[in-house]
Amino acid sequence: MWTLFKIIRWIITGLALWWLCGVVFEDGTTTDGALFGLMLFGQLVFWPLALLWGLPWLFRRRTPKLKKHRPEEFEPTVSHDHIALDLGGDTIWVRDPGKGERYLRRSEVLAIRTGEYNYKGVITHRLEVQVRDVVHPLWLVPFVRHSDRWLRSTAINEAERDEWFSRLVFWIKSSPQ
Repeated sequence: MWTLFKIIRWIITGLALWWLCGVVFEDGTTTDGALFGLMLFGQLVFWPLALLWGLPWLFRRRTPKLKKHRPEEFEPTVSHDHIALDLGGDTIWVRDPGKGERYLRRSEVLAIRTGEYNYKGVITHRLEVQVRDVVHPLWLVPFVRHSDRWLRSTAINEAERDEWFSRLVFWIKSSPQ
C-alpha cells in the first residue's frame, strides 16, 4: 500500500516539476503567462505537494530510542531494539510498547514463547514473556526492526525473534554462575 502511494507521489511531483519547467522555460519569467503560471503553481500545486510529502513525514513510524542503561545496574551483553540480556547481572530488559519497560531476573521469568500478530497482511513477530507478576503477567516484545510489509524483511524479523528465543531459553535453563 505504502509503496504504491510512494510511486504515485513521485509521479505527481515529477509532473508538477515538468509543468513548472515548461512554464518557466517556454514563456520566460517576465511574461504575464509565466507569472500567472507561477502563481497557479504556488497555490494549486505547491500546497497539495506539501501535503503529499509532509503528512507521511509527520506520521512516520520512528525507530525506538535506545535505552540508556546505568552500567552499575545493567550492562547489556547482547541487545536488540526492545530486549537486552545482561549475563553478568543475570537480568534481561524488555520493552513492551503498551506497558513500558522492565528489568527481569531469571527467577521472575516463568516461560517464553514465540508469537506473531497478523493484521491485514502486516505480520509483527514477537516474544511473549510470562513473568511472576499479578498486574502485568505477560510482556510482548516486538521484533519490528525491518519493514514488516515485505516477505524478505519479515523473514529477517522472524529469524531475529527465533535467535532471541533460543538465546533466552538457554539463559533460563542454564544455572546461575
